[in-house]
Amino acid sequence: MVKENPVQTMLKDRQFKYKKQLGQNFLFNSFILNQIADEGGIEEGDLVIEAGAGAGTLTEVMAARGARVIAVEFDRALMPVLEERFKDEAAVELIQGDVMTLDLDRLARDLGREDYKIIANLPYQISTPFLTRMFRQLEGLTGGAVMVQKEVAMKVTAEPGREGYGMLSLAAAGFGRVELAFVLEPEYFTPPPPVDSAVISFRRQRPKLGADEKALWLMIRGVMNQRRKNIMNGLKSLGAFQPKNGLSWPEVLEVAGISGQCRGETLSLDQFAAIASAAGFDEQE
Repeated sequence: MVKENPVQTMLKDRQFKYKKQLGQNFLFNSFILNQIADEGGIEEGDLVIEAGAGAGTLTEVMAARGARVIAVEFDRALMPVLEERFKDEAAVELIQGDVMTLDLDRLARDLGREDYKIIANLPYQISTPFLTRMFRQLEGLTGGAVMVQKEVAMKVTAEPGREGYGMLSLAAAGFGRVELAFVLEPEYFTPPPPVDSAVISFRRQRPKLGADEKALWLMIRGVMNQRRKNIMNGLKSLGAFQPKNGLSWPEVLEVAGISGQCRGETLSLDQFAAIASAAGFDEQE
């Protein structure tokens, strides 16, 4: 008989009900919890924002490493558990709320920090918007690790022309080094989810693209909305968004060295940047 984890016993004693709609599939395996912290690069002195603290099993691992943890949990029913577990842990701050509505950069600044890492166990319904925001908008984020459904992880790490490649893949490429660290089968979780999960690790290493970021992503979004069309048709569909330097789109593609017959879904971030630069949208100083 497998010995029950003390945290599982606490949840059972409090008659906690796992909520499928919140994607509550908890990890209690200490080896895997430490593996996630390893992939996130969690070290002493780090500030970590944990999106979805759950029962605090990963929170505990990070605090034990000497990190300061802001643990955000949406489910009010879990707050008494977290408060009991970390009542004597000065390095853990608990926030009940929706991580999608919080200004994470400001949370860090309020603690006198400009840099922080993120650790998260994301339910499927917020995975794509949270990851997109994480890679594109959070200025203070330097790295971390996130657990998502394997399907989402494959999209994040997809290469140009491969299945799943899209806006999420491009956002990840724009952030830096993003890798699929490992896959977890359903039996590792309580209760087991219906699909495999995966942990992705990330480190900020933004590439030097040489193109104006706002114009670049406006162009990418428009082209990728029709990513199976050839790039020429995708660019022509952008309407008022035209080359800044007066060239036509065919001339821009010639300068960028990209065939107009390529589909948007086959182009890398560097290639999109080359098109934007050739159109006169150079990086702003």
